[in-house]
Amino acid sequence: MAGRPRQFDIDVAIDAALILFTEKGYEGASFAELAKSMGISPPSFYAAFGSKEGLFRCALERYVAHSRAAIQQSMNEPTARDAVRHLLLGFAVAVTTHPTARGCLLVQGALVSSDNSAHLRNDLRQAREAMTTVIKRRFEQAALAKDETLPGDPAHMARLTSMVVAGIATQAASGVSQADIIAAVESYIELFG
Repeated sequence: MAGRPRQFDIDVAIDAALILFTEKGYEGASFAELAKSMGISPPSFYAAFGSKEGLFRCALERYVAHSRAAIQQSMNEPTARDAVRHLLLGFAVAVTTHPTARGCLLVQGALVSSDNSAHLRNDLRQAREAMTTVIKRRFEQAALAKDETLPGDPAHMARLTSMVVAGIATQAASGVSQADIIAAVESYIELFG
């Protein structure tokens, strides 16, 4: 006998969970809050996702896929400076646009978690490191091309840029305005020739 068809849109549910996880982190988002925000019953929740961790992994996959596409688009810019500008300004807008889910899942999701969530914290760390690797490769290409807008060692500049990304996310989550973050980003970009 076939089960009942889903009575909710799974993509809409994951998007709602992503917002709550970004606002509160993995451990801060309770099961009850997640089910309510997604508009689904506990049995539907478990049937679709298996567990809170299963839902978090779905939300994380969606976030990483979206982030990866945005990062890659930025890295296609013609110079290191253009790539950084596109990346940071796009990120600044992305993490400050939603009225309540300000910041970045990869940063907020990892900040406060117990040892029980160490494996998820590691997954978030790996996702952040993957971004740094993509930036480093782009900067290595810039160095080979004698791109004068690259102000230093590709690996060090990639790490610094990733640190700036994390800082932007933290500032956004702290309520710093989009205008102030963008002004700071523009100042940072001046370091690039």
